[in-house]
Amino acid sequence: MLDRFFDEAARARIEVAVREAEGRSLGQLVPVVVEKSSGYPEARYRGALLAAALATGAALAFAVPLTLAELVLVQAAAAAVGALIALWDPLERILAGRTEMELAARERAVRAFQEHGLHRTLYGTGVLVFASLFERRAVVLGDQAIHERMGDVEWHRAVDALAAGMRRGDPAAGFCEAIGLCGAKLAEHFPREGVEGPSNELPDALKASKE
Repeated sequence: MLDRFFDEAARARIEVAVREAEGRSLGQLVPVVVEKSSGYPEARYRGALLAAALATGAALAFAVPLTLAELVLVQAAAAAVGALIALWDPLERILAGRTEMELAARERAVRAFQEHGLHRTLYGTGVLVFASLFERRAVVLGDQAIHERMGDVEWHRAVDALAAGMRRGDPAAGFCEAIGLCGAKLAEHFPREGVEGPSNELPDALKASKE
């Protein structure tokens, strides 16, 4: 999935967008994409339980003559099939649940913020632009200095742009648009003019991983 959406040309466009955004402000942006933020084992458990319940209901509704031992075997077989079917992405999203996916993406983004050193910039102006493809969720996190000035509200348009890119099957374009929007806000609140210090503390390239 990562290779399909983020070929060499797409990665180059994202890197250029980061350089342009950083050139206008003190912000240090790092784009990160993961294929999936969690394994969601609960989705497979729910799939297994649902399939077993459906099999039991069907056996009772149609008065299938089963002994207790046979019913248990049918339930076990149905549960195994349900757990496998729950691996299908659209069904797994339903079984995992919107809230669980939101939390998983947010937690993975917080971890990525630390992993990529965004908490160690000179002026506390690190910004993570994060996407989780399976969940189709976007997160933008700013370090302390940025959060104190801007909070989360300022990032809404960037988050929406990145999420929209994922929904239409073009997350790379979503990244470029979101990074541009972040750059505009950073230039407004943290202009570079007249401020000394390194212009590029962190690598500009997209960071991609399975989880």
